[in-house]
Amino acid sequence: MSDEYETPPSDSSPVEDQGSQLARARDEWDRLMSATPQNGDLWRVIPRPFWEKVCSTQASSLQELASLVGKIDLASLVDENGAMYPEEESMPCLAVSPELFHSLGQTFGINGNPVARNMLVDESGVSLERMPPFFILHVLSKETTVSPRSRYNLQHSRMAFSLSSASTFQQLHDAVRSHVYKNPRAVAPLRLWFIENEPAKDMPSSIPVSSFIDAVGRKSIVTPNLYGSTLRSQGIESSRLHLIVEPADRKTFLVDAYLASHMDVLDYDAITSSGGHCGLSNLGNTCYMNSALQCLTHIPELNYYFFFDLYQKELNTNNPLGYKGDVAVAFSSLLHKLYGSGSPSAVTPREFKYTVGRHSSIFHGFQQQDSQEFVSWLLDALHEDLNRIQQKPYCEKPELKDEDVNIPEAIRELAVTCWDQYKKRNDSVIVDLFTGMYQSTLVCPTCNKESMTFDPFNDLTLPLPVNKKWYHELIIVDLSGDHAASGRQPLSKLEVELNKSSNFDDLINYISNFLRVPTEHLFLFELFSNFFYRDFQENSAASKFYPINELISDNDVIVAYIIPHNPATDIIVPLLNTVRDEDSSYDMAEPFGIPLFVTLNKESDVFSFGTIREKLEQTVKHLTNADMEASYKEIKGDSNGSRFKADSFPLLQKEESGDLEMAEPDTEQTPALKDEDYDSDISLAHPEVGADFGFAIKYYEEDGSRHAPTRGPRRYQPGMRMRYQSLLSEDKDPNRRPLNIPQGRPSFLKLPLLADKLPDLKRKYYHYPTYAAEVQRNEKLNNEANEEEEVKQEPEHVSILHNRAEEVAEDSDANIRTQSDEDEESDSNYDEMLPLGHADSLRPPTLPPIPSSESDQEVQSDIASPGHEEKPEQVIKNDKVKPLLVDSKTTLVCEWDSQVFDRFFKDRDQQAWEELPFIANPVLEDNKRKLALQQKSTVSLYDCLRNFSTPEVLGEQDLWYCPRCKDHKRATKTIQIWSTGDILTIHLKRFSSARAFSDKINMVVDFPIEGLEMNEFAQAGTTEPLIYDLVAVDNHYGGLGGGHYTAYAKNFRDQKWYYFNDSGVNEVKDPRECIKGAAYLLFYKKRKPTAFAGGHSVEQLLREGRQSFESKLQNLKEQSLAVSQQVQLFEQARDDIMQRAEAERRAAEQNNHQNDEEQVITSGSDEDDLYADSNSSGMKKVRPTLVQPANTDFENSRKQRLLSRGADSPRSVNINHEYSSSVSNVASPAGSGGEVESPTKDPTTS
Repeated sequence: MSDEYETPPSDSSPVEDQGSQLARARDEWDRLMSATPQNGDLWRVIPRPFWEKVCSTQASSLQELASLVGKIDLASLVDENGAMYPEEESMPCLAVSPELFHSLGQTFGINGNPVARNMLVDESGVSLERMPPFFILHVLSKETTVSPRSRYNLQHSRMAFSLSSASTFQQLHDAVRSHVYKNPRAVAPLRLWFIENEPAKDMPSSIPVSSFIDAVGRKSIVTPNLYGSTLRSQGIESSRLHLIVEPADRKTFLVDAYLASHMDVLDYDAITSSGGHCGLSNLGNTCYMNSALQCLTHIPELNYYFFFDLYQKELNTNNPLGYKGDVAVAFSSLLHKLYGSGSPSAVTPREFKYTVGRHSSIFHGFQQQDSQEFVSWLLDALHEDLNRIQQKPYCEKPELKDEDVNIPEAIRELAVTCWDQYKKRNDSVIVDLFTGMYQSTLVCPTCNKESMTFDPFNDLTLPLPVNKKWYHELIIVDLSGDHAASGRQPLSKLEVELNKSSNFDDLINYISNFLRVPTEHLFLFELFSNFFYRDFQENSAASKFYPINELISDNDVIVAYIIPHNPATDIIVPLLNTVRDEDSSYDMAEPFGIPLFVTLNKESDVFSFGTIREKLEQTVKHLTNADMEASYKEIKGDSNGSRFKADSFPLLQKEESGDLEMAEPDTEQTPALKDEDYDSDISLAHPEVGADFGFAIKYYEEDGSRHAPTRGPRRYQPGMRMRYQSLLSEDKDPNRRPLNIPQGRPSFLKLPLLADKLPDLKRKYYHYPTYAAEVQRNEKLNNEANEEEEVKQEPEHVSILHNRAEEVAEDSDANIRTQSDEDEESDSNYDEMLPLGHADSLRPPTLPPIPSSESDQEVQSDIASPGHEEKPEQVIKNDKVKPLLVDSKTTLVCEWDSQVFDRFFKDRDQQAWEELPFIANPVLEDNKRKLALQQKSTVSLYDCLRNFSTPEVLGEQDLWYCPRCKDHKRATKTIQIWSTGDILTIHLKRFSSARAFSDKINMVVDFPIEGLEMNEFAQAGTTEPLIYDLVAVDNHYGGLGGGHYTAYAKNFRDQKWYYFNDSGVNEVKDPRECIKGAAYLLFYKKRKPTAFAGGHSVEQLLREGRQSFESKLQNLKEQSLAVSQQVQLFEQARDDIMQRAEAERRAAEQNNHQNDEEQVITSGSDEDDLYADSNSSGMKKVRPTLVQPANTDFENSRKQRLLSRGADSPRSVNINHEYSSSVSNVASPAGSGGEVESPTKDPTTS
């Protein structure tokens, strides 16, 4: 409501008599009420009871009258959309002039928005236009088909407005222009067409020219000579009307251009003999879609089905498995663009791609996809959108009885039953053309139970007749120690050959059979950077559900370990070898070589440091080509191989031995003991070679109390690369598994020494050379200190203790000198290490400290005082229980001395893990030679068809449940072709995994262009000849993971072959050019005695479609002729106006011919300028590209009205922008009923 009508104004002149003011107001209102409207004036509507109350109410002043009468209730005149109620339902009302309404509003105020309506004046009198005409606009476009996307926004995208019937057609033209063009100054010409409401009510806002011409109903063009007439004069009054707006394209109206290009080709033979060689633009990796579409659209029956618009009768928009008809509509739209008359050289399938991507996430983006998958999806989508079955019944799949498995008639009856049941749920043109049937037979290997089923197919997938084998080179690490008997090297390589459908169990069985090793002694791991990366034993039950080529990639380093062991008594411990970085600035160590394993007895070996050391030496020697064992023998001397006794360690005899397993040298039992009976752990210690010589033994326990921190992120985590491990779970208790590998990569330098677990005394035995050197050094320091003390003291003060110490020192020096002499004579001490390096540099490292503080104090005490005696009870307490050195969770690490590493492992020729010898595999080599020959040869399509029915044994991941055995079995499966469709799509399976493109076979398959005979392969045994001719080929070029798709197709319209490479199209002279290694999908059509394939139903449907299409063509001719006549009327009326204007111009020139030159110049009026273009000498009589207004007076009048700024100025044009306008607050009129809603915003007029 306007602010000016909020409250009645107060008396501004108190002195003036209020009664006189009221009287003058009443006189003024009576005068305005008696005013007579002109035709088209915009007056205001008020309730009649309000005016009667104003006239009958007695009051002494305006204020009193306003309080007694109240506000003008305008809300009761219109509904919520601003439309006036029908006269029989509405409150009685009056039409008043804007001046009267303004005066009443200021005096009384208003409730609601002003209601404005035009006044109609004619011979019958004056009337109020309650419901002016409501116009719905449709704009013509050049597109030949309606965009599928626009089907969802037909109503909301329409433009509509109301306009008084007293307005002229020029005003209607201007109102339409303001809606169509965003730029109000746009001067592009346009034409208006009236079309009957019934056929136009379902039209979208944008209409192709072809649809407009083909639309049923009479079409009338607004000719220029009507622009000065009112709408009412032509019978346009209160109603809903559809207007077709025809813009001009490059100064040529769209209808004129269409008629010029189509009038001569509206003939069935002319249309169906042209087209078919139009390309498809690549939208970005959409070549897979383009090639498939070219193949499918060149199938005659499918082409005619959509070209004749037969799909519209069978569109199933209620199928829950379909896509509400969107895919079928989009496919038809694209086909019409490709095969329509006047098609361009290439079409951009953007709308079709949008529709497909909206319904399938696989094809949503612009990544490369598999063309066969797209064909399969598209055929299924078209089938569901066109399924003639509206309600699918429930059907149980029939089974063949056991006693009928060998009866052909029973099998044939089962096939017919399965096909009938399938047709009860699936019936479409896709089924009629493409669908065939498989016969699948499963045989139980135990009870020979046979199960036979029949399943439909739209495309026949043929595996190529090549050996689909999986090859991989494995590293074999034989830790059995029996290399002479087995004939194998400790480290070697073996290339294995398996079917690609094999699983992990098949690989284990292959290695076991080939190497003659029990499967429980085989362990497989993947290595990365000389460290464990994946444990195939972990969750191995899940591995059987995936093919071996998915578990192991081509570049994976796989190591198979042969580890003989007894699970009841042995544990298997991983062994890693590390060395410090050569660059001393990097404080780090990294593993080298291949990880190994040692087998230890649970009852004895895990407690014996010496046994562990011996087994490590025997195991690590496999990593070097040098004779490590001989070098160690030379270092250890003649004593190697014998066990030592306590008297071999003289310095430790000064301490009370706490090793209960060490026999005293002076006991009587000692001479009688044999080596095999002497099970002392310490007897394995060497008095001249420490336990850290060559390498120090460290350990790693991930879940123990001494868990070492890992450096950086873990490179290995259980199941990190194996998605199948989440499917099944196994017992993850490491104590119940035969071996456990480290799952984290530790910081090797920070690992503790295994010797730290030993008791103090045992640790001294195993590190005796280091201990002896430390004792000698301490005694020397003590002697030097004593000598200095003797210099300071008198000789008589020397103590007995000092003399005893001196004697001990002398004895020690003598022993050292004697030992040194013996070493030089026997060549059994450190000087003998010179072949490995300098003796000093190879001396074992110093004794590592004991971790606990008590042990540290004990070690320091022992070293400082070799004669210190421990308490017997303390020794028993520390050494009575043997310490457990290794368990199933331990990983041993040999940290090698850098010089020893250089001696055995640095040079490549010394590294046994490099250039491993191969284990001969004659069968594999012979199979690879055959495979190479097959890859180079050309196979026939018939070979592929014969190979299709080869029986195969199901893998562990595809077990079949035998109803007789009540168990899952690896049944033998045989798939045969039972019947084929009239359109046979053959998929040459060049990829083992289509979406991943994991492997491609590029061999050439020789397929016939004509005369493919299928009777040999169809098991149905029909007497009908099954002979097929090639119609299209889908090609794939490139390798794994991508490539490019193209197509060959025979154009059934001109019987020529073409090569389609996206938007490029070239004619092919010889169709045998398509026989190459790139052929991927083959499309064959069955030879039929009739014109069309697909059976009698398809043939009858296409014949009816042709008749309907010819009838539509005839109707289109008639419609085109009628439209052409309307265009001629428009041009004739325009030419008449232009001729009259030309005649008036010439008459004006003749009248002014006798005036002087100045008068001639002055006489050049605006009218001459308006038609200045008509003076050109080359002007044609007919100018279809230019629309001139009928009379300039109308234009001037329109401009004057539009320039008016007064809110209450009378106007004759009421425009509603998108159902409403912001020009004023006056409620605008609107019609009722129909598909267009009434105005919802503040209505206005203009």
